[in-house]
Amino acid sequence: MLLEILLEKGIITQDEFDQKLKAVRAKEEIREFNEAQDIRRANREIDKRAEEERKFKTQIYGQVSAGYYQASNMTSQHIDASGFSDQPKGNNRVGLKVSRELDADTTAMITLESNFSARTGAVGRDAAATGDGKNPLFDREANFRVISKTWGTLVLGRGPNLQNDLSSAFDARSNWNFGGLKPIARYAGFHSGSGINRADRLVRYISPSFNGFNADVGFAPGGVPGDDERGTNIYLGGRYKSGPLELAYNHIEARLGGAGNTSQTEVNNRIDFFAAKYSFEQLTLNAGYVVTRNPSNPAAAFSASSPGGQVDANTFFAGALYRITPQLSVNGGYYAVKDRQQGGTGVNDVTMVATGLTWSPYKEWDLFIDYAMADRKPGATGAFTIYDSWRPDSGYASTKPHSAGTRDQSGVSVGALYRF
Repeated sequence: MLLEILLEKGIITQDEFDQKLKAVRAKEEIREFNEAQDIRRANREIDKRAEEERKFKTQIYGQVSAGYYQASNMTSQHIDASGFSDQPKGNNRVGLKVSRELDADTTAMITLESNFSARTGAVGRDAAATGDGKNPLFDREANFRVISKTWGTLVLGRGPNLQNDLSSAFDARSNWNFGGLKPIARYAGFHSGSGINRADRLVRYISPSFNGFNADVGFAPGGVPGDDERGTNIYLGGRYKSGPLELAYNHIEARLGGAGNTSQTEVNNRIDFFAAKYSFEQLTLNAGYVVTRNPSNPAAAFSASSPGGQVDANTFFAGALYRITPQLSVNGGYYAVKDRQQGGTGVNDVTMVATGLTWSPYKEWDLFIDYAMADRKPGATGAFTIYDSWRPDSGYASTKPHSAGTRDQSGVSVGALYRF
């Protein structure tokens, strides 16, 4: 040390050595104190950022399904079609959720979600139906919600209403697009992209659970000229769950465009949806009944070109899901639509049976094979499809409407679904 050398040489005295050593030690203590303060400040900043990040979350999520199908009497030209199947099990989707914890009880969230085609890459409404990616981009959801454990959930913006949730939850097939409740529901007028299962400008409230019951109400105010959904639609329903039993009801008063209706001033699609399911250890049974009525004058008829519309029909469905192992399950469903058009002959009745086997080696993956068969009456005029409304790859031209036809249909679908 330099001070010790100076002291040894007699250049400085012992007193000078002691004073200078004391000064050096004091400076070292000040430096160490300052460094400790800096570390504490840095730790406080890290803790603050961690707390903010804990309250502020961003999630990218979605699912994609694809495979191969072969089906008979597809399109109005009764083509036996086969090829690459786009979203044969569940709708392809990709979404973004940004949430902020306001307090221990309340969270604010923004959700943006879009449909997309794995066959063409088209994004947005009708992406898989037409492949042209029509607007809007966020066709499935674009909304803001406030979620409270005490007071329930409020949803504002485009999004699903209770009907979408119930149609999915009470279909034992677990295959939403091929030979399941969705094709039947579109045909019978209680599932579509225009104000029935989703709506623009939706205001929806979901109550917290009261002894197993959740109320779910909403309305979509109209008033936008040129909008197919400019009528004011009302949704009233709820779900009840007690142990293995679950019950659901939903009522819709909708004012929709299309299907021959030009006025948006009166209800032209009224729906009452009833459903129940009961779960044993490995077996789940379900059943439901839906009344769809078009009180317009003149009433809308089953469309000859599209599997969706506003009609008078009664629909019954039932099914079962049995888990052979935690990864392997078999399902079956029965669906029947009764044509109740005033003065009608029931010519547009549909009876469909479907079954499938699903293997889920991982929680993100489903590998499946499904079979569906729909029975039509001779002379049927309403267009129905076992494969929702997506376009078949083979035998397609722009002048041919969807995959819907008026004759019996049957088909096999093999594919995979991945969730992320």
